[in-house]
Amino acid sequence: MIKKILLGLGLFILVLFIAMVITAKIFSSTNNPKAKKEEILKSNTQSSKKALIVFQPGVSNFTDKIAHQIAKGLNDGGYEVTIDYPSKDLSKNVDNYSVIVFGSPVYGGKPLSIVTDYSSSLTNLSSKKIVVYSTGAGKNMTSELDIMEQAIKNADVYKKVKFVTASKKESEKNAYDFGKELSEN
Repeated sequence: MIKKILLGLGLFILVLFIAMVITAKIFSSTNNPKAKKEEILKSNTQSSKKALIVFQPGVSNFTDKIAHQIAKGLNDGGYEVTIDYPSKDLSKNVDNYSVIVFGSPVYGGKPLSIVTDYSSSLTNLSSKKIVVYSTGAGKNMTSELDIMEQAIKNADVYKKVKFVTASKKESEKNAYDFGKELSEN
């Protein structure tokens, strides 16, 4: 009887260990640089306003959808919008942009370091409208936004926004509306 209990406990611990290793592998891979993805949404107006959205995709495509909805709102508001992933190859010259948005999924209550590393490497942000957003399950858990804000040097963050995965359609609409609001202010 004790042998069966110990064998069952050992199997449970083994399965738990394997699940933890697989989970760690999946989440650590999200923090690795992705291939350059630059996408530019041209403005339909003669406006010279430009926005940059830098985000790191997560395990799902939710953070990507939010970035594109914010971009669509900004673009419909007259901005030319560049969307890209953070990496050592992404230019640190952001002089041409008046709005810069940083986005990250949240794992373990923290944003991905590749996003905060890139945002902290930028200088000359004082005249920019800086926005940080996160995507995750916890509506009221927003400490990751504070971490993202602290990573940005020499500038004040205009707005911090959390988009919740539990209400994807509503979050996508809110992201578009938020982009539109950014274009008007």
